[in-house]
Amino acid sequence: MDDKIDISVVVPVYNEAPNLNALYQRIVATLDKLNRSFEIIAVDDGSTDGSLDFLRALQQRDPRLRVVRLARNFGQTPALYAGFAHVRGRMVVQLDADLQNPPEEMVKLIEKLEEGYDVVQGWREDRRDTLARRLPSRMLNRAISLLMGAKIRDLGCGLKAFRRDVVERMSGFTHHARYLPAEMLWLGVRMAEVKVEHRERAGGESKYGLFSLLRLNFDIISSISTAPIKIIGLVGGLLSLVGFFMGILIFVRRIIDVNYDPLAGSIASVTALFFILAGVQMIATGIMCEYIGRIFVEVQNKPYYIVKEVIEESPTSSGNLP
Repeated sequence: MDDKIDISVVVPVYNEAPNLNALYQRIVATLDKLNRSFEIIAVDDGSTDGSLDFLRALQQRDPRLRVVRLARNFGQTPALYAGFAHVRGRMVVQLDADLQNPPEEMVKLIEKLEEGYDVVQGWREDRRDTLARRLPSRMLNRAISLLMGAKIRDLGCGLKAFRRDVVERMSGFTHHARYLPAEMLWLGVRMAEVKVEHRERAGGESKYGLFSLLRLNFDIISSISTAPIKIIGLVGGLLSLVGFFMGILIFVRRIIDVNYDPLAGSIASVTALFFILAGVQMIATGIMCEYIGRIFVEVQNKPYYIVKEVIEESPTSSGNLP
């Protein structure tokens, strides 16, 4: 650890060129006011819109900025962990590049962290997202909180602060199905939540549509729990009981009602039951395949991300701004 650096800010970047200048200026202005030493680690996650070129030029002017370039687009979480692996500060702040969480709000988390907490989580009390984004997020918060036994109001906020030792432990994980709040809680950290502002995206486009958000939510739940399999098993058992009692009912009616037409009376119910059971079976098979697929990914033992280049101050550089 470099004791000269107090704060490391890790920013995953994927096609965020319209926001990078304002993001950099606001991070620097905010941390300069704290009179603390700091570094900014921007992780380029395979951008194709000129983000990397802008970061290169910016780094030449300010050696406090370090750029970690990944070999391709690995995703936001791998990019975040790539940044964690390169931090040098005693405190680490995670910040998204879209400016929806204002960089100025970092101060609140840093101050809370210094009260003795291991992790401070931002809480977007008044979110500026569309309903299509808020609704899945709310459902996920409740499901994850229930599964993990922790009451966290905003698991998806991209503004977090950590003590360095927490980041080091998480960077040592080797599995691929990672979900940051679950990793933190597994470590037994002392966590606090702080209300932070949330604004509309400053520029560029969101990388998450409705389908990708739903997919992400399923990936998160299945990465930390076997609950989906258990739920499908429970539903399958209940439907089997329904089918069993429907069979008994049809059998009894055939005995009691001499005018009962078994073909006309049962064909609709049997057909409906068949489709229900077939659907449940296919869903259950699909979920089991998801877990098997995860096992397949893990046993390949491929790296979680690949760093192609680290752009930073050279040993001969003066280290001063021009």
